[in-house]
Amino acid sequence: MRAVKELEIQTKEVKEAKEKLAKLEANYDKSKMTVAEKQREIKALDSRVKALEKELALDKTLVEIKKILWAKINQSITGQWRSIQAMYE
Repeated sequence: MRAVKELEIQTKEVKEAKEKLAKLEANYDKSKMTVAEKQREIKALDSRVKALEKELALDKTLVEIKKILWAKINQSITGQWRSIQAMYE
């Protein structure tokens, strides 16, 4: 009778240990999923930052091109204006 009770107690302890292990494994799986989600978010943010940096570089390039074009247009207009003034003098 005593041996049966000891076996029942041991069986109960094993069952509780298995349940605790299952809970720990579930929590571990959740934390792994959370880490994976965070890594995906980080990758997405990295790619967004790179895209924004490219856009910024493109904007800077466009600003420089506009400055050069306006300088050339201004030079052209200045030369033509001198010719127009010379014709009327």
